[in-house]
Amino acid sequence: MSMSKLCQRLAIVGLGLIGGSFGMALRRADVVGEIIGIDTDPNAREDAVRMGAVHRAAGDLAMGIRQAEVVVIATPVGQIPRVLQAMAAHLAPGALVTDVGSSKGSVFLAAKEALPPGVVFIGGHPMAGSERGGIAAADPYLFENAFYVLTPTPEQKDHYLTGKLLELVQATGARPIFMDPWEHDRVVAAVSHLPHMVAAALVNTLAKAASSEVYFSLAAGGFRDTTRIAGGDPYLWRDIFLSNKERVLEMIDEFQGVIRSMRDMLALGQEAELVAALDDARKVRQEIPAKVKGMLAPLYELVVVLADEPGAIGRVAILLAQEGINIVDIEILRVREGEGGTLRLGLGNRESVQRAVSVLRAAGFTARER
Repeated sequence: MSMSKLCQRLAIVGLGLIGGSFGMALRRADVVGEIIGIDTDPNAREDAVRMGAVHRAAGDLAMGIRQAEVVVIATPVGQIPRVLQAMAAHLAPGALVTDVGSSKGSVFLAAKEALPPGVVFIGGHPMAGSERGGIAAADPYLFENAFYVLTPTPEQKDHYLTGKLLELVQATGARPIFMDPWEHDRVVAAVSHLPHMVAAALVNTLAKAASSEVYFSLAAGGFRDTTRIAGGDPYLWRDIFLSNKERVLEMIDEFQGVIRSMRDMLALGQEAELVAALDDARKVRQEIPAKVKGMLAPLYELVVVLADEPGAIGRVAILLAQEGINIVDIEILRVREGEGGTLRLGLGNRESVQRAVSVLRAAGFTARER
């Protein structure tokens, strides 16, 4: 084995967004001798090989993980216990098994029950993602600058396999941190699982309240941004909620108490108390880091004022393409409170936004960073 390789053979079970991105990132870093992808979907296997996420792919779990030094389970979290049970008899002695599920306590218990002695399990959770799923959305830079939680037991922290996993995670561009699995579940219930539940509830509330299409037209601005995370796969999120049910229920109860308190302030006309609550929220939000990726990759945005004429959007796209600036998201702002522009562009980083603004202004467009 080359001294530059962290392991000779690594298997990824589940070739979706996370599994595919993990394979792409490791291949870009060139730290693994061979990456084998395992998925029951033949189209996913074919796409993963074609896109360079894996060297080869298999549909059979036992064949795919044979002689693998490291096995990464990248299936939906609800499937992980079954995958652990199915792979247990086929793992190489001394293998390292990890996962990328968003709940860690339940997975830790499932691994403890299913895996044989001599196999080391260390849970993992990359704090990165996208509204889009599947291998087609895989991105070798998905984990760049994202926190990646690892949950070794106290006895495992000094284990050489923990060090190996740490280096593999770092090779993807992520920022690994150690956490207790139960602490992890409390934190993600607050910062990821509850927000998704609330976003879904907001959208469903709008759907019930809407008596005409004008509701949805006016929702195209801030409301759409606020509820962006509600666009996720409902089956994936069902599994996430159920796998961390107790912690999510605790956070829902906490949220209900806060929203009930603010409702009472409004009902009783307690202006000072309402201002204080809103100001507290504003101050806390300002303390949240903006330069670290969260569960969804941040979009850096600009607004462009366009004349309502054929070809205007095309000219903007061509100008940016000529400068090598990739448009990640685009939206025509028919209604945008406080915005003078008619087109919103989402780019991958702030530098691209600044370049885009300069390019468009030089071409005579009115453009500004949002």
